[in-house]
Amino acid sequence: MRYIVILILCLSIWGCNPSYISDQHRVQIAQDVQFQLIHKLPFEHGLQLLQSAQINFQDESRDLLFQTEVRDHRLIMVGLTPSGTRLFSIEMNQDQIVASGLPSNEELKPQYLLADMQLSLWPAELVSQALTGAEVNHSNPLERVISHNQQPIIVIRYTEPVYYRGNIEFQHLQRGYRLNIDLLSLEEISDAE
Repeated sequence: MRYIVILILCLSIWGCNPSYISDQHRVQIAQDVQFQLIHKLPFEHGLQLLQSAQINFQDESRDLLFQTEVRDHRLIMVGLTPSGTRLFSIEMNQDQIVASGLPSNEELKPQYLLADMQLSLWPAELVSQALTGAEVNHSNPLERVISHNQQPIIVIRYTEPVYYRGNIEFQHLQRGYRLNIDLLSLEEISDAE
């Protein structure tokens, strides 16, 4: 009986989370700049990341954990509190984006989180092809600058030339937020799994 009560409580909590389903893969990342979410997975077989992120916006700071899996033509991102409590989840495949736990407003669509992640981790050539109205400068292997009309809008700095293997500083100059992302664990998935 105790297990049934726990299951009912878990299902009722899950049911309260707002659900989001969309086939919209185009994101406005800045004024006059569009980004088409990339379906091609640039990692040979797949990878799993656990990252700690400090988010700074309007003199406020928040800490989150991001658990991300990129594999089998899909991308799954789960946001957790620093203690490990699940806040939200997002899954993107070639057809749609499904999310739960995010507020249902225009300011924090799942596509924005996916875009920031892909802008940071996907190869510059793929990012450049997916952008409309902006250019990518990656002449410095530890820095990526996305500009519109020769004005930087996003600056991303890395501690490792293989971006997902190190720490990342992501700064959106137009929207005024910064992410400091530290790698906690990385598993590159082999074809044998």
